[in-house]
Amino acid sequence: MRYLYIIAFLCLFLGINQDLKAQQKKTVTGTVSDNSGGIPNVNIFYNKTAIGATNANGSFSVSVPEDAVLEFSYIGFKTVKMSVAGKTKLTVKMVEDDNQLKAVTIQGYVSKSKELSVGSSVKISGKDLQAVPVASITDMLQGKVAGLNIQQNTGSPGMRGSIALRGLSNINVSGSGDGAFLQSTSPLFVVDGVPIDDNSNFQYGFQSAGPGISPISLIPQQDVESMEILKDASATSLYGSRGAYGVILITTKRGNSKIPVIRYNTQFFVSAPPRLRQVIGGRGERDLRIAQIMQSDTSYYRSLALLNATEYIADSLNAYYNNATDWQSYFFRSTFNQSHNLSIDGGDQAFNYKVNFGYFDQNGIQENTGFNRSNLRMNMQYMPSAKFKLYTTINGTLGKNQKGSGNGLLNTGVATGGASSSLLPSPSLFSAVNSVLGAITTDNDNKTTELNTTTEMKYEFVPGLSLTSNFNYTFNTGVEENFLPSTINGNAASLYTFNSVKNSIYNRNLLNYFYSIKDGSGEDAHNFNAYAFTELDSKNFKADVIQNNKVVNDYLRGPIVGVDDYLTSLGGTLDNFDQFRSVAFAGNFSYNYKRRYVLDASYRADRSSSNGPEAGYIKSPSIGIRWNLQNETFTEKWREWFEYASIKLSYGTVLQPQGNIYDVYGRYVNGAVYNGAPTVLMNLGTLPNSNLQPTKNTTYNAAFEFGLLKNRLFGTFEAYYKQVDNQLREKPLANVSSFTNIKTNEISLVNIGYEASLTARVFEPSKPFQWTISVNGAINNDYIAHLPDGVREFIYVDPSTGQSIMYRLGQNALTNYIYNTKGVYANDSEVPVDPLTGLRYRSGANNSFLSYYKAGDPRFTDLNGDYVLDERDLVAAGNSQVRFHGGVTMDLRYKRITMQIQGNYVIGRDVLNNSLASQFASFNNPLAIQNGFRTNPSGVVPLGAYDIWTRTGQLARYPNPYDYLRSGITNPYRTNQTLFQEDGSYFKLGYVSLGYTLNQKFTNRFGMNRVVVGGTASNVFLITNYSGTSPESVSDLGRDSGAIYPNPRTYTFNLNIEF
Repeated sequence: MRYLYIIAFLCLFLGINQDLKAQQKKTVTGTVSDNSGGIPNVNIFYNKTAIGATNANGSFSVSVPEDAVLEFSYIGFKTVKMSVAGKTKLTVKMVEDDNQLKAVTIQGYVSKSKELSVGSSVKISGKDLQAVPVASITDMLQGKVAGLNIQQNTGSPGMRGSIALRGLSNINVSGSGDGAFLQSTSPLFVVDGVPIDDNSNFQYGFQSAGPGISPISLIPQQDVESMEILKDASATSLYGSRGAYGVILITTKRGNSKIPVIRYNTQFFVSAPPRLRQVIGGRGERDLRIAQIMQSDTSYYRSLALLNATEYIADSLNAYYNNATDWQSYFFRSTFNQSHNLSIDGGDQAFNYKVNFGYFDQNGIQENTGFNRSNLRMNMQYMPSAKFKLYTTINGTLGKNQKGSGNGLLNTGVATGGASSSLLPSPSLFSAVNSVLGAITTDNDNKTTELNTTTEMKYEFVPGLSLTSNFNYTFNTGVEENFLPSTINGNAASLYTFNSVKNSIYNRNLLNYFYSIKDGSGEDAHNFNAYAFTELDSKNFKADVIQNNKVVNDYLRGPIVGVDDYLTSLGGTLDNFDQFRSVAFAGNFSYNYKRRYVLDASYRADRSSSNGPEAGYIKSPSIGIRWNLQNETFTEKWREWFEYASIKLSYGTVLQPQGNIYDVYGRYVNGAVYNGAPTVLMNLGTLPNSNLQPTKNTTYNAAFEFGLLKNRLFGTFEAYYKQVDNQLREKPLANVSSFTNIKTNEISLVNIGYEASLTARVFEPSKPFQWTISVNGAINNDYIAHLPDGVREFIYVDPSTGQSIMYRLGQNALTNYIYNTKGVYANDSEVPVDPLTGLRYRSGANNSFLSYYKAGDPRFTDLNGDYVLDERDLVAAGNSQVRFHGGVTMDLRYKRITMQIQGNYVIGRDVLNNSLASQFASFNNPLAIQNGFRTNPSGVVPLGAYDIWTRTGQLARYPNPYDYLRSGITNPYRTNQTLFQEDGSYFKLGYVSLGYTLNQKFTNRFGMNRVVVGGTASNVFLITNYSGTSPESVSDLGRDSGAIYPNPRTYTFNLNIEF
């Protein structure tokens, strides 16, 4: 018995000793790094409990049991587990996580892994958006997302180019001439959960009055954590009517370091003008004008008389006309620009904060243009317990821009002045070219101030059940001042002032529930997720203007001070004031079985003040399914080369209100004075339409995603069908009606497209040298499906240029309707002769002998065979919309050296080169006489590079430009002809960026944790067969007017410092 007690005592002693050993702790230190150096803010876990994080150098120190196993986790990197048994110092090497399915996406304001997402979406890291300093972060998305067509068709600072997701969504054209533009249908932007409509009160600065600064330009790119593009209705339907054209989510950065981290980023960049138009200057211009008149007029003596009467040609000894002025040099310049961003962030899971100070200053390459932005952005997250979380942001931004003598897209003053004759003297108060002086001395000052604050609270009642409430208030003011000094405005100054105020209140309350049912093995087999939310949105907008004409003093500007023209010097509230209210109810249900099969369904109902009373609630349903093959047991045998594959199918409908409350109910306006009293009348311009329906966007989407060779090769293929019904269009009424127009919903449009993206990582992630190549492309074809009143076609005619657009069922939506040019008549015998009259083919109904075509004239197709060229000979030819587009990105890294190369391409777009037509047309009026009065002569361009007709029998492409006597009648260089319709395909090398991270041991000596230096060249080169300046610098209608603000080439020095 005694031996039994001894044995029991020994066992007890050994057990206690073992427990004491297990409870004994030790301090473990180490570093966590990747190929470029230490990684800060890596979370360290023990037994699924966070016990610390790395500092700014990637170093850490934790106290753990002797045999503990630590887990190191960091977003974007593979999790590393390491035992500390027998160790007190660890060296942890982390590699990037290539598993695309682990990426977190946001759809319908709820986060979920990509593996469970049925919608079409692409996520871009903020790290890939920093290479080039840009005023608008959307410019950095060009060529990175399949199906997202971004054309940087303006280089004006602070303005963004055109954005279209999955083809055309609206066929309505506003404006005329060079100012004609396609009404914008860019995606909805959601910044940190708050919707921002970038379509309103901005488009190019001339859709409506005001500063014209894009709201997205007020967000500094250094503060962007990620951008996610949602493309199909399954992904966007829960965002309601405003997400009808797609959604772009912008998530800003938050603090996540226990030790405060200070980051300073600065960029100094030089902007240089692109290749400008070639001109003939000085004596060369005079000699060319003399030769043109001598060779083309009716007689030798008449030519001499005309020359002697044209002083700017004949009086070569006059200093006023004996010049070689390069007008373009007065408008275009190289500029020095800068960007600075300072951020301070810190905190942990319980409390974190971030403060960001930003300053951006870009001077435009055209005189009197530029953009300046100053901003302060702060956010804070407080999580006192696992059940409650509070997140708050306060952002203030001041944006200033100068538009010169134009707007965000066009600068007509530069275009007009730059085309002046080189014989005239340089700009001065005594120069005849006042348009030049006006373009560079116009005082245009615009300011946009925005203050917005967001508060989001989340509370989890029980595991799986939570309530989230979001509240946002945004206050925005816009000011535009445009002052024309008296010296350039007929000795009477003019002042225009615009002031607008816009405020919005947004609230969303979301209830989310998640529940899982385990199978016999304890695995979560049946997973259910359901959430519902309500959304309230209220917006108010009002704008006032003051116009002072004939202000006699350049210094006392108003209001109404020293005005000598009270009839036109008016002021008041503009008629574009607006009040918008909307309410929405939405819900989503999602189910997956062991993450293999996923079903997702959502439904949203909107009611807004812009709906007609008969429209009721706008309903947006969607449903999608997903099959994850990697979770099937039969794919286990493929694990050596197979990583994942998924098939997705989805359907959804999104409805968007069109017009406004006044289109539905009508508007009352001030009338004439009757018996000394003012009257109020109904606005007879537009007939109210209480049956106005919302535009309906229906999308069917099919996708295949895959990853192979341990995710070194992965990609996505998608096909979609998108139908847009009930498009709003203004239709004229018969003159027997009291009203002029009515807005109706009678147009339908269909888009069918295919998208592909492929990424390859050439080397294994553990290698020091990394090379990643990404390629994407998208094909889109659009068709007209329905037209007003059931017609099969109708023609839109531009009243300024005559360039028409044909809308015909079954054809692409924006078909050019122009004359077909088949070359040039080499001699008179080639001109067709009417056998009935014996007369040659002629231009129009003019019976003048000058109207009959002859050698050197364009060979237009006589479509109806009446030997007369008129509007009945117009043909459908060409498509102004992009048919195939995409991009290529390469990322190369070797230890601390990085290089990024990005390019984008467009294949299959027809561009009308109006600029080239105007250059040939500059020879139409060598005498500079307009309506019987002498005008300022225009400059001329060298024609040696063009195949023009100069002699009988010559086969040429371009007609004789020197026959100025007949050009006013035959109009050989009219813009609405296939002669000037060119292929606008191109490849552009967007940017090349090189960076180097200094050795961390070296930078630590100076108190800096991380220093990165680098340089970037953007808009490097463009490969194209297009004869104009750039096929990208054209309007959405595919027209190159020559007046569009060109894109500069920039060279940037980057410096990033982290303390």
